[in-house]
Amino acid sequence: MRTGSEWRIDRLREVDLSAVMAIESDSFSTPWPRGAFLEELRSNVHARCLAAREPEGGKKALVRAYICYWILGDELLILNLAVDRAFRRLGLARRLMEHSFEEARLAECRFAYLEVRPSNEPALGLYGAMGFTVVSRRRRYYADTNEDALVMRAALKGLETR
Repeated sequence: MRTGSEWRIDRLREVDLSAVMAIESDSFSTPWPRGAFLEELRSNVHARCLAAREPEGGKKALVRAYICYWILGDELLILNLAVDRAFRRLGLARRLMEHSFEEARLAECRFAYLEVRPSNEPALGLYGAMGFTVVSRRRRYYADTNEDALVMRAALKGLETR
């Protein structure tokens, strides 16, 4: 199986939403609805959504992972990140995060933020390795389980002192 560095990263498109919705439903107990992705793709001027695809397959290459984020002022807000279960542990989530970080640096963002369940140990491991630390907790944030959300922040290298 290919490592994350061999995959193609490009923009998520509406035609990708069937694959995205399958990954989303398999990854989260409260998945985003299709309409939320459409809003991000069609009309949210702050939104960026990227897909990781196998290098073969051209425009028909299936989405195996995706990320949606906003760039607001000097902040990068990671909203949604998921990887197809069969393609996890290949570095796809890291590659997508790195692409979002690079775009944020170009936009002169100073910090990246995200929210994560304390029970999501694989995500916490990745985020910690990428420089995120917990800055606050949102009590009973996730309605399906009343689980808290950890708010995490990472300084974007080279800009954090501006």
